[in-house]
Amino acid sequence: MSEALKIGVMGGSFDPIHYGHLSLASMAAFKFGLDRVAFVPTNFSLQKKPVASPLDRCAMVSMAISKDPRFFLSKVDVERGGPTFAFDTLSDLSSLYSPCQLFFILGMDALLGIEEWKNWEDLFGMSRFIVSKRPGHSLNLPKKMAEKVEVFSPPLLSISSTSIRKRVAKGEPIDYLTDPLVCGFISARGLYRKENCP
Repeated sequence: MSEALKIGVMGGSFDPIHYGHLSLASMAAFKFGLDRVAFVPTNFSLQKKPVASPLDRCAMVSMAISKDPRFFLSKVDVERGGPTFAFDTLSDLSSLYSPCQLFFILGMDALLGIEEWKNWEDLFGMSRFIVSKRPGHSLNLPKKMAEKVEVFSPPLLSISSTSIRKRVAKGEPIDYLTDPLVCGFISARGLYRKENCP
C-alpha cells in the first residue's frame, strides 16, 4: 500500500488571494513536511458572502499558486454549493485523496472560535491542525484536542483581502500584495471597484 500523502488544507474566501495566504501555506508545508497543500475557496459562509464570484475566486487562486508544484486548487466547496463548513470540506478531501493525512492550516484567531463550527469536535478526529500564532491570542484547549494541534510562528505579512479590496475601490495600486496575474485579473474583470464593492 502506498504511503498516505500529507495534505495541508488552506480554506477561505480568497477574496482575493494574496501573498499572506501563499506565505503561510509555504511555511507550513516546509515546517511540517507536507507533500501538497490544497487551496479550497469557500462557496460562501454564514458569516459573510464574498464579493467576487466563486468562479472568479477559483481563477485567482489557480493563477496565484501555479508556480508552486506543492499547491493545488480544490473546488469541493464551490461544487457542493450552499454554505461552506469545514466538516464537509475535510470529509470530501479525505474521501477524494484516501489514503491521506490532512493538516488544516489556520490562524489562532480562527481556532479560538471553533466551538461555533458545525460538528467541531469531529474535526479533531479528521485532521491535525496547524495553527499560526497571532499577537494577543493564546490557546487553551482540552488535552485530547491540544494533542492534535501544532502551533508555529511563521513570519506574518501585514496583508489582508479586505485591505486589497479597499485599495482597488479607491483606485490605489495592489502591486506586490498579490501575484501579478491576480492583479491583472482583478483589473480586467473590474473586480472590487467602488461601484461593485460594498
